[in-house]
Order: sequence, then structure tokens, then C-alpha cells
Amino acid sequence: MPNEPAYQLSKQPSGDGAVAIAVRGRIDIDNAQQLLNEIAAQVDGARTLALDLSGVEYFDSGGGAMLIGLRQRLAPTGTELRIAGSTPAIDGFLSLVDQEALLHPPPPPIVRSVSLTTRIGAETLKILADCRELVLFTGELILGLRDAARHPMRMRWRETWLYMERTGLDAVPIVALISFLMGVITGFQAAVQLTQFGADIYIANLVGLSITRELGPLMTAIIAAGRSGAAFAAEIGTMKVSDEVDALTTMGLDRTRFLVTPKVVALLVMLPCLTLVADLVGILGGLLVAVTGLGLPVQVYVRQTRLAMSMWDVYSGLIKAVAFAILIAGVGCLRGFQARGGAESVGRITTSAIVAGIFLIIVADAVFTVLFHYW
Repeated sequence: MPNEPAYQLSKQPSGDGAVAIAVRGRIDIDNAQQLLNEIAAQVDGARTLALDLSGVEYFDSGGGAMLIGLRQRLAPTGTELRIAGSTPAIDGFLSLVDQEALLHPPPPPIVRSVSLTTRIGAETLKILADCRELVLFTGELILGLRDAARHPMRMRWRETWLYMERTGLDAVPIVALISFLMGVITGFQAAVQLTQFGADIYIANLVGLSITRELGPLMTAIIAAGRSGAAFAAEIGTMKVSDEVDALTTMGLDRTRFLVTPKVVALLVMLPCLTLVADLVGILGGLLVAVTGLGLPVQVYVRQTRLAMSMWDVYSGLIKAVAFAILIAGVGCLRGFQARGGAESVGRITTSAIVAGIFLIIVADAVFTVLFHYW
């Protein structure tokens, strides 16, 4: 035989369209749905339902859900639910629940459309605040580099050597590979055009000048922005959101000298070195194309490269590399200090550091190119 329910219902019709139902026994999470269906079936469209719970021996969260569900089911029919009898346990439980809020949830907030003028103003204020932070940080960085030049013994050289290894030595394989491929690509593109005019020898001119003046420092800086700039932003950003930067300030330590100067000095030293590696490997890539694709002797290619290039071509690329190093390290550290909140903010400022770094590299390269052309 099926198990009998742990509760008993008794219906007592009354006048004026009201129905009285008494519940006795246990109301728990196992039988709450069944009890709800039985009570709702006995209402028969009455205007008032008087529910007597004084005989209930056990009442848990299932019973509370049953009463709320019963109110929600009776609301569309206009039937009023009234608790005619209760117990202290039931009253205490119901006092913890805001039944009106459950039956009548607040309307969704009105989303007001933002006008174009408001958006432009907000973005303008954001850009101005960003420029203000940039100017302040630039001043801090200049003072930090000045102190490092005046008092080199105060530098954190152990950390500086560590950053030099990370930004320089560890980046040699990827820089060499990318530069070699750029030399090969430039050589092939030059060969397609020059062979039409029997000017194969001038592939050395094109590859040597384009690599040393533009592609070498530019590609090296972009790789450094993706590696070192992002690493600097993520490291300082993590320290910022975990309050380590504030702890350094509380202990009286200068955040620029302690965190920024070693990174900037390391990249200032290593990026020109990586640029020299990129120049050499890029020229070797062009040499490979000239020797294997055009049949030029190695000695002829090397001699033509020496005739086409001067030391100023190499120096101009190194000057760009120094400027790029300051931009990459400075933007990465600045974005790290701008981290707010948690891990999501660290990811956002890391992406921003890469994008801003590459953008500034392209702008600076264009400025240097124009200046060197008229110099």
C-alpha cells in the first residue's frame, strides 16, 4: 500500500464565499508540493481562504515555500489567503520572509540612453585624466632616472640584471626568428621587382637600409611591447590590486625607484642590443635569398651592402630603439599603477599596455623618420 501523507486536511465551508481549511501533521519539503496542489484544488474560486495551521507539528522551508506558492497561485483569481491559526515556529519562520516583495517584485530599472554629447564629454574627461597621470608619471620617471645616474649604488642592481635577462637574453630567439623572416620576405619582394630591370645587386641596398633604419628597431620594439611591456604591466598591476604598492608607500619607499627604474634601465640597455641582433639576422635573411634565389656571390652581396650603408643608418635605428625602450617600459609601468579592483582589471590594463605601447611606437617611428629625412 502507498504510504499515507504525513498531514491531514479538513475543509469547512463558511458563508460569504469563504473557505476554511485546517492542516494537521507535518509540512516539510517532501510533501509541500502535494499539499499545495490539494489546497489549491479545494478553493473553488472562493473570495477568501482561511488556512488553519495551529495543528501543524513540523514546519520547515518547504512549508514556507508552499505558503508563498499558494499566495502566488491564488493571486490571479483574486482569492485572499488568510492564516487563521498558527504556531510560534511558523510565525517566526514567516517573519524572516518578505512575502510582499516576492509577490510584487520591483520593476526593472529604467535604462536611459546616453546622448552623444554626454559620451563625448565623458571620453574627453577620461582622456584628460589619462594625460594628467601620464605627465605626473613622466616627471616621476625622469627624477628616478636622474637619481639612478647620480647615485648608481642605490640602484637595485640584482633586480635590474634579472630584468635584463628577461627582456634581453630570453627574447633573442624570437627576435632573431622574426628578423630573419623579415629579411627573407623583404629580399623576395625586392627580387620580384629588381630582376625585371636586371638590378639584382641592389637587393643588398634595399634589405640593408630597410632593416637597419626601419624594420629592425620597429619589429624588435613591437616584440618587446608584447613581451616586456605586458609583463611589466601585469607584475605591477598584480601588486597594485593586492595592495603591495600601497604597502611600499607606507614603509616610506619610493615606488618609482623601487619598481620602475630597474625595469626602464634594463630595457634601455637591452633593446638596442636586440636591435643590433635583429639588424644582423635580417641582413643574413636577405643574403640567403640573394645567394639561393638570385645566384649572387656572398662576397658581392656583402660588398654592396657596405657600399649602400653607413654607420648613421645603424645609429639612427639605435636612437629609435632607445626611445622605444622608454615608451614601452614607461607605458607598461603606468598601466600597472592604474589597475583597480581584481584580476579582471589586471587583464584589462595588460591589454591596454600592449595596445598603447605599439601605438606610441608607430607614432614615434613616424616622427623619427621625418626628422632623420630632413636632418
